[in-house]
Amino acid sequence: MLSKNHKKISVIVPCFNSGKTLKRTIDSIKNQTWLNKEIILVNDGSNDKETLESLNGYRNDSLVKLINQKNKGLSAARNKGVTHANGDYLYFLDSDDWIDENTLEELYFNLIKDKKYAYTFTDCLLEGETKGRRKKIFNLFEQMFINQIPYSIFIPRKVFIENGFYDENMQLGYEDWELNVRLASKNLFGKRLSKPLFHYFVSNSGMLISKSIKNHIKTWRYIKYKNQNFYKLPTIIKIFF
Repeated sequence: MLSKNHKKISVIVPCFNSGKTLKRTIDSIKNQTWLNKEIILVNDGSNDKETLESLNGYRNDSLVKLINQKNKGLSAARNKGVTHANGDYLYFLDSDDWIDENTLEELYFNLIKDKKYAYTFTDCLLEGETKGRRKKIFNLFEQMFINQIPYSIFIPRKVFIENGFYDENMQLGYEDWELNVRLASKNLFGKRLSKPLFHYFVSNSGMLISKSIKNHIKTWRYIKYKNQNFYKLPTIIKIFF
């Protein structure tokens, strides 16, 4: 059933040399049951011929807004997309992943039925070199030390903008982790939708995955320093108990 709700959803898709998978990603958004949507496709300095040809195919697409920029990384590409978005809500989807056709509708209704949450996310199905379902329940204490939430959050555009966008200094990945910690420090928490609607493509050559794992401790220390008031011992103890 196609949803005709008046609220507009902007799906932000950063792309760097993802020509082989981009169409699958875009098609999964176009096929959503939620009709009032737009796709903000950000070309982050792609230089691969196949990718450039694929991107060029969306120049006259009424549903896709194609934005070009020099290569600045994933955080900057997502942020750029947000600045061009007109939706009431944002959803982030990388150009090698995809979603089931009812994902946006399910996320919207999951969020609005409980006003105490700031954003929502689904379980994900691992695809590619690793298979399986990943269930991520929002646990604030664990989130302070381990990245527990998929990057593909559904969040009101106003909430995202008012709380500072992604940190563009985080070139090694985990920018979504820092954002979630920053939101939590302001009592803005995520809500899990226990349905595997998000398909996460796992590849050794995937977006920043190897760099992120190797630099986990370094990244955590940066997040801790940036949100140092949140990581004070009394706060940690309060959250734990």
